[in-house]
Amino acid sequence: MFCMGSSNSLLSQNMTHITEKSMLGFCFTLSILFLVIIFFLMLHLRKRKMAERLIRENKEELEENYKELECAYNIVTTTQKKLFKKYEDLKDSEDKNHKLAYQDLLTELPNRNALTEKLDGVLEDLEPEDSMAIMYIDVDDFKRINDTLGHSYGDELLIDITHRVKQALDEDDYFCRIGGDEFVVLSYNLKDIGLYEAKVKKIQTVFSYPFVLASKEFFVTVSIGICLIPKDGKTTQAILKNVDAAMYKAKELGKNIYCYYNDSINEKLMERIEMHSELRSAIERDEFVLHYQPQIDLRNGRLFGFEALLRWNHPTRGMLHPDKFIALAEETGVIVQIGRWVLLESCTQLKEWQDKGYQVKMSVNFSARQFMDADVIRMVQDVIHETSIDPTGLEIEVTEAIALRDIDFAVNTIQKIRDMGIQVSLDDFGIGYTSMKFLKLLPVNNLKIDKSFLYSLMEDASDQKIIAAIIGLAQALGLVVVAEGVENEEQVAFLTNAGCDIVQGYWYSKPIPKEEAEDYIQARK
Repeated sequence: MFCMGSSNSLLSQNMTHITEKSMLGFCFTLSILFLVIIFFLMLHLRKRKMAERLIRENKEELEENYKELECAYNIVTTTQKKLFKKYEDLKDSEDKNHKLAYQDLLTELPNRNALTEKLDGVLEDLEPEDSMAIMYIDVDDFKRINDTLGHSYGDELLIDITHRVKQALDEDDYFCRIGGDEFVVLSYNLKDIGLYEAKVKKIQTVFSYPFVLASKEFFVTVSIGICLIPKDGKTTQAILKNVDAAMYKAKELGKNIYCYYNDSINEKLMERIEMHSELRSAIERDEFVLHYQPQIDLRNGRLFGFEALLRWNHPTRGMLHPDKFIALAEETGVIVQIGRWVLLESCTQLKEWQDKGYQVKMSVNFSARQFMDADVIRMVQDVIHETSIDPTGLEIEVTEAIALRDIDFAVNTIQKIRDMGIQVSLDDFGIGYTSMKFLKLLPVNNLKIDKSFLYSLMEDASDQKIIAAIIGLAQALGLVVVAEGVENEEQVAFLTNAGCDIVQGYWYSKPIPKEEAEDYIQARK
């Protein structure tokens, strides 16, 4: 029993001991496991912290990189915008340069460069059976409007002309402005010359109505030159030269007409070009001379004065009268320089005669361009000062047509000339349709009857009545009347009876050199 109990007790103790060992082992194992878990947890936490730190660092780096990229993107975007703006500016500049090179800024028509390129291309593609026409339109007396009203009104007129001409053209006509008052129309597929002439006349018709500028009506005409292509030229240079020559021929024939090109025109053009060049140097070469035509006082038969008349002693063409070169001088502007020379030479001669005690007047003609020049008053003052003449011996002649171009300007300018003590004569009176209406407004001293009335004076009773009426009107206004072109005794008798004051003409003397003029003075003393 004891033995059994002891065994059980030992077994129980052993079991307890084993259990304790097992528990200790389990606890140890559990502790180890816990430590391992703790270790791995700590390792994981460490790795996580490291990862988080790396992520944070990477995030900061990424954010920094993002900011750098964003900044770079903004720079690129800004640069792109600037480049695009520069591209647009460059494109605009190219467009503007193209417009400047190929488009007339005032009328927005193609210009001379564009026409030249167009003609080059058209001529290159021209087939043997093809035919075209080119029309050169030049505004007659355009400078008069520019000088009278100012360039702004001149520009306004050019714009109005552009609109009017467009109305007369076909849709495929090439219309351009190649100069100040010069336009060109290139017409393709010319098949019927009759239809083309109808177009030319249609263009002339649009100028039959007045243009309104500065609240005034102005009638404007054009001279037109025409070339047929390829008949009148096979190159751009030849075509433009020939159509220009045809236009100048139209002007020479009286303006307000159209003229087709032919070979004889080209010869005239070359002569014109040569004379233009020679005109510019004629003063320097001392080729101009003055001749003087006596003016006789019908009231007492004495010498009243002389009219100074220009001559060109051309080295190869001989002594040329003004009708051979004045129109060209007026057109090219050389007339202002020539006009000053004439006034200076006339006043120099007048001073010489005044110093000798000769009581004679000196009459000097002013051209349209000279009279309308902005510096005309200063020029006259300078010549008087330079020559020291007594200005009461000088008379300036202005034609009726010039005075009536701008009545306000004429009145103002004539009055300033008279304020210097100079007399002013209205030349070629009687051929202007508004003569009677405006005569009383012009502050002139003398009135000069146009010589055309004297040609048929003794055969035409109407001319006699007109002259008598002019003399009566002038005397009623207190003006001295001068008749030019007197060639026979009958004319002298009629003019004397009609009350004319002064006469001149071949009946008394042709225009003579200064030496003969002085002899004439001595003979008439």
